Amino acid sequence: MYQRTNVVKPLGKSPGAAAPKEPNVTIVAVDDIMTWPARDGNGVNHTGNFVMNTGAKMIQLYMTPSKIKAGFESDGDEDAISFKHKFEGEHPGNELAIAEFVQNWTGVNAIIIYGSCTDSFKKVIGTKCAPVQLKPSLKDDNDSRMHTLVFEQFAKSGYVPGHYTGSLSFGSPFNVVSSTAVAFSPANGFVYQLPSLAVTASIAVATSTLAHGDIVTLIGGGGVAPATLASGVTDKSALLISGTTWVGLAGATINLKVFIAGGITLFQEISRT
Repeated sequence: MYQRTNVVKPLGKSPGAAAPKEPNVTIVAVDDIMTWPARDGNGVNHTGNFVMNTGAKMIQLYMTPSKIKAGFESDGDEDAISFKHKFEGEHPGNELAIAEFVQNWTGVNAIIIYGSCTDSFKKVIGTKCAPVQLKPSLKDDNDSRMHTLVFEQFAKSGYVPGHYTGSLSFGSPFNVVSSTAVAFSPANGFVYQLPSLAVTASIAVATSTLAHGDIVTLIGGGGVAPATLASGVTDKSALLISGTTWVGLAGATINLKVFIAGGITLFQEISRT
């Protein structure tokens, strides 16, 4: 729960200066998301990773960095104030790929995940119940050729844009062969699908080359006797909230944050479903 606190001037000589935007913007169809990372008690920071449905993935679209605009507005009478998110960018040219994007993404409920070259986090435009939709336009004249892509909420939201430090998923979850010898590595990604089990087994991490602060997600494989993850304090163990064992039922997820100190790697639970 949010505790009222001072908000001081951010670090840096000119913290209000524009932050150069990353040109590749991530777009996610709401219907493709299996699990949404919940916002913490303060209502802004997403705890965990977005987990995609089987066969679904996020996509990226190039936008001219200097033309990216993102933010929100608020309106409403006293006791009824709400937020509306908006994201705007330009894609140069008039190639087939961008025309097909416009044709097939118009009318699709989506969220936008974008970042800057100065921040260690990304922002999420749109929410589960108030997604954004594309409103495109094309300019093709003597001066330039470009698509202007505006993503807006039609439904109002009680939330400001989210703060996201999780991973981006452009492929399928990594399929774990043995839940007793899980290997975490950036090459395998940050979302891991556990196997279905007929005889239960305790989940154990054999190796990990993930960095301090990374967030990794386990997806339960279910079965007659699903795998379980217990809390521990030894190297490559999980530190679970209240020490409560997680059961890998089919489709259940748990988000773990990597903590490395003194040569010991631990995986601290930040959320579960």
